[in-house]
Amino acid sequence: MPLQAVSAQWEILIVALVLGGAHIISPAIFKRRKDPARQRAFAGGLSVAYVFLHLIPSIDVSHRVVGARIYFVALLGFVLFYALDVRYQPPRHRHPTKYHAYLVAFFLYDGLLVFTLGLNRPPTSLLTLLFAVAVALDVLATDLELQELYGTRFVRLGRWVLSGGVAFGYALSLFRRPNPLAVDILTAALAGFIMYHTFNGQLSSNKGRFPAFVAGVAAFSFLHILLRPVY
Repeated sequence: MPLQAVSAQWEILIVALVLGGAHIISPAIFKRRKDPARQRAFAGGLSVAYVFLHLIPSIDVSHRVVGARIYFVALLGFVLFYALDVRYQPPRHRHPTKYHAYLVAFFLYDGLLVFTLGLNRPPTSLLTLLFAVAVALDVLATDLELQELYGTRFVRLGRWVLSGGVAFGYALSLFRRPNPLAVDILTAALAGFIMYHTFNGQLSSNKGRFPAFVAGVAAFSFLHILLRPVY
């Protein structure tokens, strides 16, 4: 195996370990929160910046391959998860169907992040590490929110399922090369879900901690600037 290929696999492994580690340590971070409202607002800022600086540009890139229909795929993902929320409003918002749908969506998204990294890998190992940190911050924010909603159910099994998504994406990257068309369509559908999840959950509950929200936006934006043009 060429040295360059070996180096690429090591870097992808590092990203997988960082993302998987974020899922594993999330309960410890949850227990050490001193100001949950402010930290939720900071996490909301991270997620919103992630949507505008990473997800939306990724759909634009997919548009070059798939065409304008890619936006309808993203819209479909948004509408489907909106329908899921409407169907399972409180007191049924913790219904297993909704919980499992969220796990499946995040499992696939985590796996895609790692599986497709080889297509657009940062040019240096340092930038790869920064990429991993940027995405891990958003992963951690999502885990904290899921733990707040689902408690021990998520801690006992859910976070390990999401870690399994990371491991699955890495294992798949060892044996298969991503199909750009399939990846673009699945990414767009999941992007619609992530957008709905972010705007519905993060913004609506964090209006009282705007400075912390801005700090989250600034933190992710700073990492994004460092990673340009690869992120």
